Amino acid sequence: MKKPQFLSLLALATFFLSCSDQPKVIEATSAEKEQYQLGIFYEGKQPLIDLNTTGSKPTAGTSELHTIVVKETLPTSKYIYLKVDEKGEEYWVATNKMEVAIGDTYFYRAGLLKRNFRSKEHNRTFDKLYLVSSLVPVNHGRKTGNETPDASSENTRKTGPIEAAPGSIKIAELISNPEKYAGKTIQLTAECTKVNARIMGRNWLHLKDGSKDDFDLVVTSATNVPVGHQITLTGTVAVKKDFGSGYYYDILVENGQVVAGL
Repeated sequence: MKKPQFLSLLALATFFLSCSDQPKVIEATSAEKEQYQLGIFYEGKQPLIDLNTTGSKPTAGTSELHTIVVKETLPTSKYIYLKVDEKGEEYWVATNKMEVAIGDTYFYRAGLLKRNFRSKEHNRTFDKLYLVSSLVPVNHGRKTGNETPDASSENTRKTGPIEAAPGSIKIAELISNPEKYAGKTIQLTAECTKVNARIMGRNWLHLKDGSKDDFDLVVTSATNVPVGHQITLTGTVAVKKDFGSGYYYDILVENGQVVAGL
């Protein structure tokens, strides 16, 4: 056998041996591929998990809405592992690093099942683990716009009113007469005090401008605005918006487009 051919065969054998100990990757639907490419298990140009690799079929119903109760947490530098209970069945999920309360209820969709998943930081292997792009608190939407948010979970503004850019209305104006603006495009100038990123394919920006800071106004946007930034954006006003899964808003500004401040 010629030396170049021998070396090629040796390299190929080494490749397969190195891959043999890796967890099998679950085949995903095209919708799930798109979701995870936008989610936490995707960095730069290469996904942390190759969703194009074939393997075992996903468990039936993994794209349905799941309601879980958190029993235990194991945080890491980037992610958090959660032992959860769903209708009496306990299992583990991994999601974006976030504040999670043991005993609280959350929703998720499209969990990607992994077998024998290895966590290097915790030096343990999970027999069964679901990779979840985002968890939604059961009361997330119901609290929004109805009461003052917990200041410990966001950047509480300490300055006075923000000077509105030409064409912007104040949040207080919107709140005082939402029906006037329903279905219309408005412009706001405000500070981003909190972000719920990559939930249902969008970012949820919490805004304040000093005119009505006891109201938690949320704007959905494709842009992820850093907390503390003052921005001017446009968006369409929706009233009594109900997405299901705990996402209900008396007033919501959708499809926010940042026009200044970034």
